[in-house]
Amino acid sequence: MHLEHPSFYENAFLLAPAGIAISSINGVWNRVNPALCQMLGYDEWELVGKDIKALTHPEDWPHEEQQLKELQDGRCHSSSMEARYIHKSGHVLWMSEQVSVFCNELGTPDSLYIYLTDISERKLADQLESVILEHSQDIIVYSSADGTCLYASPALQNLLGYHPNEFIGLKLLDYFHSEDVTNIVERQYSDMDKICARFRHADGQYIWFETSIKIIRNADGEVDKILSIGRDVTERMLTEQALINSQRSLAEAQRIASIGSWEWDLERDEIYCSEELFRIHGITDNKITGRFETLLHFVHPEDHALLLAMLKRAIDEGHNFSLECRLKLSDNNEKHVHIQGVVVLDEQGQSSRIQGTLQDISEQKKMQQLLEETIDRYTSLKRYNPDAIISLDKTGYIVSVNPAAEQITGYSAQELNEFHYTDLFYYEDVGRAQQWFQQFMKNESVDCGEMRIVGKDGSVIDLLITPAPIIIRHEMVGCYVMVKDITEQKRKDELLRKSEKLSVVGQLAAGVAHEIRNPLTALKGFVKLMMHSDAQFPRYLSIMKEELDRIELIVSELLMLSKPQTLQLKVTDLKDLVEEVQTLIGTQAIMKNIEIQLAAEQGPFTVHCDPNQIKQVIINFLKNAIEAMTREGIIQIVLSVDALGHARLQIIDQGCGIPEDKLPRLGEPFFTTKEGGTGLGLMVSQKIIEHHGGKMSITSRVNYGTMVEVSLPLTEHTLKEQSVMGS
Repeated sequence: MHLEHPSFYENAFLLAPAGIAISSINGVWNRVNPALCQMLGYDEWELVGKDIKALTHPEDWPHEEQQLKELQDGRCHSSSMEARYIHKSGHVLWMSEQVSVFCNELGTPDSLYIYLTDISERKLADQLESVILEHSQDIIVYSSADGTCLYASPALQNLLGYHPNEFIGLKLLDYFHSEDVTNIVERQYSDMDKICARFRHADGQYIWFETSIKIIRNADGEVDKILSIGRDVTERMLTEQALINSQRSLAEAQRIASIGSWEWDLERDEIYCSEELFRIHGITDNKITGRFETLLHFVHPEDHALLLAMLKRAIDEGHNFSLECRLKLSDNNEKHVHIQGVVVLDEQGQSSRIQGTLQDISEQKKMQQLLEETIDRYTSLKRYNPDAIISLDKTGYIVSVNPAAEQITGYSAQELNEFHYTDLFYYEDVGRAQQWFQQFMKNESVDCGEMRIVGKDGSVIDLLITPAPIIIRHEMVGCYVMVKDITEQKRKDELLRKSEKLSVVGQLAAGVAHEIRNPLTALKGFVKLMMHSDAQFPRYLSIMKEELDRIELIVSELLMLSKPQTLQLKVTDLKDLVEEVQTLIGTQAIMKNIEIQLAAEQGPFTVHCDPNQIKQVIINFLKNAIEAMTREGIIQIVLSVDALGHARLQIIDQGCGIPEDKLPRLGEPFFTTKEGGTGLGLMVSQKIIEHHGGKMSITSRVNYGTMVEVSLPLTEHTLKEQSVMGS
């Protein structure tokens, strides 16, 4: 292999795709390569003579200045860090910066070799950390504060020969070279730092690793975990040492950059390649390289035509060229590489040589593909979702919408992007919407809810709204709002409710007609009989009075059923009402040898209610319980507080019980299980409980008894008092 060719190193410097600068020991750039000029947007003459401080982001300059001082003082011979540089246009570029010191003949630091790589895309790719973690060729390790391995990425086996699972629980310090342990233990670390040390391979040899360290602290500021990302830099370390010894040897720059260089002598058809290029190709026998056709064998067959056409055009026209293609490796895997070259002309102006570089960009391609797939999935989900998806920034302004949002609101995406979310809501719902958004942005729990907006045509639209956070770099920057149009569903529900009301009205009318027609028929017959006779009929008058009383009962209960909403609310202790009713009904119970027992938890049980109506409900349930018991026994009244903060009243009898098939019909007008009943009493009671914001349920077993359970919301004062007592 021929490495020492005229202009070889110079061209490697000029053609390197990464930025390279040679500066004075004080940080003034003396020479820059074209890649650095292109990277920063300046011409070469603008950068030469420029102080590195003028191009470094102000926030990063203190660290940069400290590193520079250490190099000037001879405390270190090389350094590396990540810093932000200012492009000529004003935007910020993240750079990976590696600096080596050149010394003069006296061993005094004389100049700096600065190697810059644009890592802006990698910084943006931090959101794909979980994907990169599993696919990165670098070793990624999570360890505890004492250096015990908690997780190791799959690259550990490829680079060091250890299986990740067998490494968990081991002390990392035990695998470092003994000469490096002291430096590792004694040095002071910042929360983001780097170290270079030798690590033992499974076969016993030591490999140089450059390890980026991120210290993760807990809420108390103490070290919780340590994230380490290690890269095999053995070749780079050797190259850096050779670079320092040879003082400004640009030939070693390509090894630091892991970029292969090559040169093709067109007249003799001989190829000169660097060691890095062999490594990228996976070639272990360097002697196989000689002619262009030999190297072409390693290019993917589908890319042959592209490469040959590009080379032919460059040779014929004397142009530089640049392209991306794939390499076919010996293990049938592929690598993506970036090739660029320059044509060198002879004295007659004919193409005599092509010099170029080759860079492995497989990881970049993989990351780019993963990013594109993620974006495609997100775009498809948003574009084809039948429900509207609206993204809001932290202040509530609409950032983007999907087509469904345009269809629901009637506004175009361009119009919506100028709106604040409150501009869409119906005026009665604006306050509730603001409170909902503010609670969600404070990370408070917010459930989906129903709200109304006004469409472009002025129509009011009912929506079901569900929020989801937008988190970037562990910070909530806004929220997604998933919106479902339920206007039609609400309309159908309203029609169904009206239909149910009409059904109940019809059922009630039929029952009223049936229940009242029977006593009226009897009354009509007795009246006719008495009209045609002069005799007295006291027995008939008694029957007629009973029928009139029954009509009066039915009409009274119907009136109560029609006006349960006229409540006279007072703050009343439910226990006091129960005790009053217990006293009132107690005599009737004693006559049947029935005992009414009251068991109440520690109160109070204060509720907002109409005392007369609630007493009517309790009386109805106690009378039903007494009438259901054909023999002596006990009726239990239990007062307690349920988990929802409601007063719970349970009336449990030992009566005949109600068949299971009849339980669903309880509460229907004129359906009853007792002789002479109308069924309206239970329906009236149920209406009263509902108008008080409560609930009622009935459970029963034949021959065992029935339990009626009523729950009513306690007042806020009672809840606070019980909370204090419970604590």
